[in-house]
Amino acid sequence: MSETTTNNNNNNNSNNNYNNNNNNNNNSNNSNNNNNQCELPENYKELVTTGKVEKLILSPSSSLDRPKTLPPKSQEEVLKHQREYEEIQKKAKKTLEREAKEKEKLDAIRKEKERSLIDARKVWEEEIIPVWEKNSKKRDIKKIKELSWRGLPPAVRGKIWRLCIGNDLRVTDELFNIFLGHANNAYNKTTSPPLKSSRSHNINIDLRQANNSIHHSRSPMNTSTDGEDDVLDLETTNMALILQDIQDTFPSLMIFQKGGPLHSDLIDVLGAYICYRPDIGYVPGMTFLAAMFLLNMEKGEAFLSLSNHINSVCFLPFFRQDQSGIPKYLAAMDSTVEALTPPLHKHFKDIGISAKNYLVDWITTLFSKALPLDIATRIWDLVFIEGEIFIYRTALSILRYFISDLIQATYDECIDLFNKLPQRKISEDKLFDEIHSIVLDQKKFDKLLEK
Repeated sequence: MSETTTNNNNNNNSNNNYNNNNNNNNNSNNSNNNNNQCELPENYKELVTTGKVEKLILSPSSSLDRPKTLPPKSQEEVLKHQREYEEIQKKAKKTLEREAKEKEKLDAIRKEKERSLIDARKVWEEEIIPVWEKNSKKRDIKKIKELSWRGLPPAVRGKIWRLCIGNDLRVTDELFNIFLGHANNAYNKTTSPPLKSSRSHNINIDLRQANNSIHHSRSPMNTSTDGEDDVLDLETTNMALILQDIQDTFPSLMIFQKGGPLHSDLIDVLGAYICYRPDIGYVPGMTFLAAMFLLNMEKGEAFLSLSNHINSVCFLPFFRQDQSGIPKYLAAMDSTVEALTPPLHKHFKDIGISAKNYLVDWITTLFSKALPLDIATRIWDLVFIEGEIFIYRTALSILRYFISDLIQATYDECIDLFNKLPQRKISEDKLFDEIHSIVLDQKKFDKLLEK
């Protein structure tokens, strides 16, 4: 009995010692934790409430990103990192606020332009167009030019273009339908037999070489032919070229390519034209011209406008590939660059660049291939209102716009820039400010053409 009591007392003493040891260990751990814990800023509750602190780090060892092998952060380091984080947040907030203000500004400008176009449309429809249609000599030229610089309202653009271009060729709907019939015959010969419902683009010959061979074997002024076979060969070859080039005409719009809503209309307009003017035939760039007209008018009107546009004095030499007429325009452009941008002209001369490297394409497409559609459309407005001189103002403005790149570029780099203008980001306002700053006198320019 005494032995048992003695053993129990010993066990109790042992347990007490164990508990005391545990308590001592706990106290030691608590003491260590208290020593390691960082003091929080007095206003930490306010920081959390206002969202200025994303994480409240209670102790250096609680950081999720800090490896366990590293010593705990000091209070000073924790607060430093917190301040850096807050600074990043402030900068991000400022960036978002700035972007929001810029967007708000752009939206306001866009809405103002829309309101301006609505007001302008009323002026065009009620004051300008009726007078113009009755007697073009009585139209208010000054007011027309002023309104045109703001951009023509889309609802009246097609009508204004037609009024500007005119119809000296006396093209009619009946004439269009006649040559559209010829175009259908050429189209049927172009598609691979047997004729399928879908339009085939599989042409396995060097079409451009064939087109040039047929074109140059004929008198450039004579629209009659030596035989029906010659006509069909020319029309068929041209039609095949058209079908090829349509695929690269405003591809981002996806309305002129096969299956698009204006695919057939574009083929009809161009097909009728090459049958109407076999002395000209198809020239690369025509798909862009016809497409621009179709975006703003019906296909019969587009055929009329295309025919008269190409027939104008400035454009005809380029589409006839007139080697006696084209050099005059190129030389006039080179002289203009020399007079108004001498350093660039000198650099171009040193590396072998001249107007022939860029102007022909810009004229035959009227900038619709080289520039974004909205910018090109405004340029068309002003070319038709201001006259051919505006082409050269625009060409010079494009050169000035990219002068920092061009003036230090090699020949190949310049050609690459001209070819890839559609991929370049161009500010509409900046480009038109550049155009507006260039003053070219039509009479002086005409004298350059006479040289």
